[in-house]
Amino acid sequence: MARKTLKEEILEYKDKYLRALAELENYKKRAQKEREEVLKYANERLVLDLIGILDDFERGLEALRKGLKDKKIKEFYRGVELIHNNLIKLLEQEGLKVFSGVGEPFNPQFHEAVGVKSSKKHPPNYVVAEVAKGYKLKDKVIRPAKVFVNRE
Repeated sequence: MARKTLKEEILEYKDKYLRALAELENYKKRAQKEREEVLKYANERLVLDLIGILDDFERGLEALRKGLKDKKIKEFYRGVELIHNNLIKLLEQEGLKVFSGVGEPFNPQFHEAVGVKSSKKHPPNYVVAEVAKGYKLKDKVIRPAKVFVNRE
């Protein structure tokens, strides 16, 4: 078996060094991308919890809207509405986007079917009613819209 020349050994070590260096650079890029992803969605759990509170808020506002004849109830309603709007603005600043699906084709990436309804106004497999809004955090669906789909 012939022994490697010094030049061949140098080339072999240089090749190993360059490969290791490239692997390290790739690792750094992957790690940076993962860190950015974690930071981008770090508050996802909090936002999801706040969406549940937002749903309750909206149901409460709807119930209050029915009793707006009384002046004190009107004032209380305006105060609650202001808090609700501020909460929505805060969540929007964090990247929350509300979406619906009524009148659109059913898409399981954005909609969760909770039932079917017949509708002459919509084609088959289109969303005809919404039970709960859908939400995206930046570009990720964190809660699909809960909808009824046309069966006809």
